Amino acid sequence: MTARGAILGMLALFFLGTLVADWMHLAVLTGLSFVAGCALAARYTRRDGLLAVVVTPPLLFLIALVGTEVLTSHADTAKHALTSAAEGTILTLAAVAPWLFSGVIVGLAIALFRGLPQCIGDLRTELRGDLGLRESSAPRGPAVPKGAAAQRGPRGSGGR
Repeated sequence: MTARGAILGMLALFFLGTLVADWMHLAVLTGLSFVAGCALAARYTRRDGLLAVVVTPPLLFLIALVGTEVLTSHADTAKHALTSAAEGTILTLAAVAPWLFSGVIVGLAIALFRGLPQCIGDLRTELRGDLGLRESSAPRGPAVPKGAAAQRGPRGSGGR
């Protein structure tokens, strides 16, 4: 799975888990959906997308939580709805904090065994600009036969 697909899947799982947990009044379900999303995304994402999958779950969870709280707030005015959503978000974050910590650690542990250090090294190499030092499976330039390079003149005119 690509990193974008994993991120979209985590967002959907976090949103549905939080929505169902709010409907059933089970805070544990919110935490379980976060841990499951982090673990599944870290396990099934391609190696080149592991860094994005490990970094984004807290932000995705916050987006899903705020969206759920806004949708489920029962208030008659906008001011009361925003106050209710803010209170619900803060209380839910406090209630599921151990789950959030556990989910990040589980996702990080799985990603470490699947090649996260290589992803970090690749990012570091790209940021430094040492692209010539990095090994790549794709060819860097057009393939030129050995004899063709010797037949060309100084300006590429083919010796004419």
